[in-house]
Amino acid sequence: MKITLDTFVISDTHFSHKQVLKKEPLRMKELQASGFANFDELSVSRWNEAVSTNDKVLHLGDLYYSEGMKYIKLLNGRKTLIVGNNDIGKLAPLKDWEVINKLKIKLDTKANLKEKLKSKFGKKLKDIYANALVTKVAGETIMFSHFPVFERKKNERFSNARDIIDYLFTISGCTINVHGHIHSRDPEDARCINASTEKLNFTPTRLGDLLAKHRGF
Repeated sequence: MKITLDTFVISDTHFSHKQVLKKEPLRMKELQASGFANFDELSVSRWNEAVSTNDKVLHLGDLYYSEGMKYIKLLNGRKTLIVGNNDIGKLAPLKDWEVINKLKIKLDTKANLKEKLKSKFGKKLKDIYANALVTKVAGETIMFSHFPVFERKKNERFSNARDIIDYLFTISGCTINVHGHIHSRDPEDARCINASTEKLNFTPTRLGDLLAKHRGF
């Protein structure tokens, strides 16, 4: 899928994940104000109000849990998923979805960048959590990933994957990182745009609108 300013972006929907309602109080608050009895139904409604059948949607990971597939089947759009940490080992085959479960580089310097990555990380480059898309959109070199760049917890268990992503961001000359993972928190790096669903009123949002809000794009 070619990413444009009209592509919708969202992350961390966590369909059918009950614990996330406790971890992210904004979800329960929004549910109580919505008139819906089920948060997943609210999410599907918000998604389909914004996205039509032919619109492109890039999901940045942590798509669904357990019984969430029944909601995934209801979502409009031509959809791509960048695999997040909570998708590993949980994803059933996603009909009509493109799935990015590696480093995907859409730049003229692709071969050179891959060689640099291989030289620095060797076999560690095969880390199943190191998934990202790097491409140019309207003159900007953008990394789309689940994890935000240059931000870590103490004793980070995904440190190798995040080292890889951080390094790719740097050597690719990326200017913006559109990501998820941190839900309602703000990113630490000014180049990051948090596209977690909590930050988007639980609604897929066009990339052009995210960039405009970020820095007057």
